[in-house]
Amino acid sequence: MKIGEAARLVGVPAKTLRYYEGIGLLSPAKRTESGYRLYGWRELEQIEFIRRAKLMGLSLEEIRGLVRTAEDGIPSGVFQRLDHLLGRSLEETERKIEELRAFRESLLEYRDRAAEAEAQGACRCGGRTQSEFCGCVTATTDGVEPPDLRVVREDGRSVRGADRGGKCGCCEPVSGGVL
Repeated sequence: MKIGEAARLVGVPAKTLRYYEGIGLLSPAKRTESGYRLYGWRELEQIEFIRRAKLMGLSLEEIRGLVRTAEDGIPSGVFQRLDHLLGRSLEETERKIEELRAFRESLLEYRDRAAEAEAQGACRCGGRTQSEFCGCVTATTDGVEPPDLRVVREDGRSVRGADRGGKCGCCEPVSGGVL
């Protein structure tokens, strides 16, 4: 069958099939004398293999490795490689879950701090001068500083992202102290 029919059968655009072939995910299609790609059941099964591997969250590079392993025909080779890849994915997912839990806790704390700051009348938006900006977020995050954010005060202004060497992002020395 030609590429359009194969694409329709597997539910992906023909462009995707060309791309998969170009990056080595899909075996090169046979060609007619006039250059049209021809696909058979093997290629359709290979496309389904790729689609299902994507469902597991595998990258195209990881899938390419699985395709190569499958083409090598080593008994249980795909299962072994898949076990390794899914194990790595599970570890990464667990790490992200922990990061999200910690972030959730931070958000709950900020929410409580915002309510407390509002109850204490920390909002000065209505009475601020032209040289001041809203302090509500500052009041909510007071005492909390992200680990990668360093503020250096120079001549009354702040330079963010300064490294430990006391220099700003452009490598010019900054006088003043780290806050």
